[in-house]
Amino acid sequence: MKKVILIVAAVIVGLLSGHALAQNTGKIVGQVTDAGSGEPLPGCNVYIAGLSLGASTDQDGYYVILNVPPGVYDVHASMIGYTEQVQKGVRVMSNLTARVNFKLAQQILEGEQITVVAYKTPPVQKDLTYKIQAVTADEISQVPLSTMKDILVQQAGVVPQLRTMPVSSMPAFGQFATVPTDGLHFRGGRENETLYLLDGINVTDGLWGGFSIDQLGELMISSLETYSGTFDPRYGEAMSGVVNISTFDRIDARPKVAFKALTDKHGLDSQSHNTYSWEVMFNSALPFLKNVGLTFANRIYSTDGYIYGYIYPEYVNSEGRDKSGTPKKVPMQYLDTQFSFGKLVWKPSNALKVSLGGYYAKNQKGVYNHYFKYNPYGTPRVWLTDDLLYTKIDYTLTPKSFVKFYAANYERSFKSYVYDDPAKYDVLPQTGTAEFSITGEDWVYFDTYFKRKQAGVDYVNQLTRIHNISLGVNAEIMETRLTRRNPDGFAILEGYKFQPLHIGAYVNEKMEFMDMGLIVNLGLRFDYHQTKRKILDDLANLWDLEAPLKDEKPVSYVTPRLGISFPIAEKAAVRFGYGHYYQFPTYFKIYEGNFFNEITGEYRPNPALAEQQTGIAGLSIKPEKTVNYEVGIQNKISDVIALDVTGFYRKTSNLIGTMISQTPDGRRFQLLQNMDYATVKGVEVSFKKYFSDHFSATINYTYSRTFVSTSVLFTVPIDEARTFPANWDQPHVLSANIYFEADNGFGFSLYGSASSGLPYTRSQFDPNGERAPWIHSLDLNLFKNFKFMGMKQQFFVQILNVPNRKNVWWVYPDSGIPGDDANPATSHDYTNNPSMYGPGRVIQLGFKIWN
Repeated sequence: MKKVILIVAAVIVGLLSGHALAQNTGKIVGQVTDAGSGEPLPGCNVYIAGLSLGASTDQDGYYVILNVPPGVYDVHASMIGYTEQVQKGVRVMSNLTARVNFKLAQQILEGEQITVVAYKTPPVQKDLTYKIQAVTADEISQVPLSTMKDILVQQAGVVPQLRTMPVSSMPAFGQFATVPTDGLHFRGGRENETLYLLDGINVTDGLWGGFSIDQLGELMISSLETYSGTFDPRYGEAMSGVVNISTFDRIDARPKVAFKALTDKHGLDSQSHNTYSWEVMFNSALPFLKNVGLTFANRIYSTDGYIYGYIYPEYVNSEGRDKSGTPKKVPMQYLDTQFSFGKLVWKPSNALKVSLGGYYAKNQKGVYNHYFKYNPYGTPRVWLTDDLLYTKIDYTLTPKSFVKFYAANYERSFKSYVYDDPAKYDVLPQTGTAEFSITGEDWVYFDTYFKRKQAGVDYVNQLTRIHNISLGVNAEIMETRLTRRNPDGFAILEGYKFQPLHIGAYVNEKMEFMDMGLIVNLGLRFDYHQTKRKILDDLANLWDLEAPLKDEKPVSYVTPRLGISFPIAEKAAVRFGYGHYYQFPTYFKIYEGNFFNEITGEYRPNPALAEQQTGIAGLSIKPEKTVNYEVGIQNKISDVIALDVTGFYRKTSNLIGTMISQTPDGRRFQLLQNMDYATVKGVEVSFKKYFSDHFSATINYTYSRTFVSTSVLFTVPIDEARTFPANWDQPHVLSANIYFEADNGFGFSLYGSASSGLPYTRSQFDPNGERAPWIHSLDLNLFKNFKFMGMKQQFFVQILNVPNRKNVWWVYPDSGIPGDDANPATSHDYTNNPSMYGPGRVIQLGFKIWN
């Protein structure tokens, strides 16, 4: 069987040649002793219920269970002559060790009942060499949230992207305002500097970057882990963070079902966004096939958002002067999402596990453009669909070693336009005033597609109690297709199809010197990229459409990673993390400006775009680079209270920016090139009180400063020799969540946050030297739990923005306030852009049932 699996894996890797499966499992170790004498018990069977994973203790009573998926489990220890014991609620995180020790009492009477012990999660994770912020399914359910992005922004060091200018003021007149993004900044990094993994599979969009985490439902998630600083070499192509999403992986004879629905359609229009959502999850072993488990989840989410456009009866006929009568309200920031997930897990033996899974998702949304407030159907809509199909094979070679193989296919399409038929753009002319559009459409047209075929193998061996070695190799063959048109005439501005290649490999050794408490993670990562792009020898020949092209040279790099943890007291441990983190730029930057030249039959830079603001990609694009340093300390305040303080420093270089170049004859054009840089420094304080005495609590505070040479792509730096506060720089960010549940099932969760306002530029000599007002939020969830016929039910009322605060996202630089600029010639209707503000109070009613 072993040979067959190795051959199959070799064939898959050979066919696909391609980001390694991030080894996203943890391990459970411990010692089993006699409760009376304290002597070790060799030959004791330790296993995890529902996973068919286990191990036997050695002659010293020690055991190790490898390859445990992230989640919360019940761990059993049984031995003839002793009462079986189960420790409930053992929490496992990726690449970390959960220590579970057992003290078994001798069995006096045959058939004695099992002893159940509540496992106490150690507030100090002694082998934590890199900061990991993890939440389980139960913890996710305890937070008032609308989407899974709400969970991420509650983590220390993670802030959402808030647009600080109107769409029409963005580069290229906002043509790129609708392109996909994850909308998150991890420790001061730009958007889309994060690697997203679902069950260990890379689901990051290589063309645009990011992942639509909003589309996920909470019920399908077993664990969500966030790395926002340093991390080990298993994870590549990420400079700022890693988000690791794990779904349920159990084969339980008893079906696990859950259903949740909510809506704000309750008749109070002022506190409703016309939102509804429902999701369902099912997990069970299949009938008559006890070694096969099925997980299925589906989520539907729809909201109109809080920003509307208006169509007045005589607005067009009056050429934009008549806004009388009752207007038709048109949602312009809506979001409609459907997400379906399924997974089969087959466990034919204790040594072999085969998984087949995937999902299909589609999203449609609007992006508000204030210029089209009275012509809302003239703005482009966004269609975003993605799907994943993967298979994984886990094979245990020995009790202390295993190998993982995987193959996956990921696809994502993005479209943004008003019409896909060019004839429709000719129906109405482009007309408008200086402030608002009257007829016609926005000049945006994108049709893109990204596909990644990926395969890889990981090998892990617990050589001794001290040394654990892991290594892996992976390959990705990708396809990128992009068409960007000018809807006025439908001419192609960009149009290309490339098939880049990426190969990665890593090796990591984890050394756990438990006698002295020292933990060391030491690793290296190798990456190789081939863009398959053809470039000019000299950009002076850009306007010669028959000038010869040559293949761009492949790029490879090696990056070191180091993490150390050491106890400084019985209840405290200090850690240090260091690493070089490279990320190849998203492919739309690498291929910017390419089009198909029918004369030569090749893709080449479009000279017409070179003289526009978006420009073209430079001759030699290098990977962007960050050097990360992190120092942290964990402190166990009590058995249920932990404190973590982390200081960090990041130095980033080779960021893609925009520069002005010039030919020898004086012809100027714009290039995307590795030229920008940034520095980030700060400190994070995380306080956590685990659930006990009816409540739990978390508090996260971050102080950080982010300085960049420029904040916006397609914008030439004011002074490349200087750095300024980034557009997303928020020095102070505080968030807190309290969860309370009484014995009678009544309870509440309260989430609040406060952060510095975003910067803006009043004087060109002091870029981003001023700040908008502070941003505050307070959300409340009230609930009552019931039990009926073996099922748990919950009714809840969720109030978002309890004080109905009108948060200010951005202000006008000349006036320093929202709603009105300093120009007396502009109307209040024009300057009072609703996207300057956050949403008001929303009340949602919901119901949940689960077992």
